[in-house]
Amino acid sequence: MRDTGLKRKKAEALYAVYKRGLVDGRFNSLFAAGQWCARQPAPCFYISAKRASLLLGQIFAGVSLIKVNASQRRMVWELHDRYQRYLKDHPENTLSRERVLEILVDEPAPEFYITGDAARKIIREQVKLARKRNRWLA
Repeated sequence: MRDTGLKRKKAEALYAVYKRGLVDGRFNSLFAAGQWCARQPAPCFYISAKRASLLLGQIFAGVSLIKVNASQRRMVWELHDRYQRYLKDHPENTLSRERVLEILVDEPAPEFYITGDAARKIIREQVKLARKRNRWLA
């Protein structure tokens, strides 16, 4: 994910999930927190429509997604399924693939599509930022 706006929004959403998990007592370590948070529903897919369109284009062309990590591959296949469903539900559709994906990537996602390790790294960074902000407010 190269779009820094998407990256920041993803980090903020993951941190909000982490804080909710803390309050609810869902985990007792940062390791467990990373695993749990990564698998929670996300507000959106956190991928640009352009990138998603390129990856779907590879699928449609029969090109392997072997260079894409497993989490991203799951996300692309989920978007593929949603794209196919969208086309089936809207047979009169005249929108481009990228325009349809602009709609789909903003829908809620079933998970954050990252590893527990990646989630822990993001959470640690967000905790540091929160502590720094709180120092400035005090």
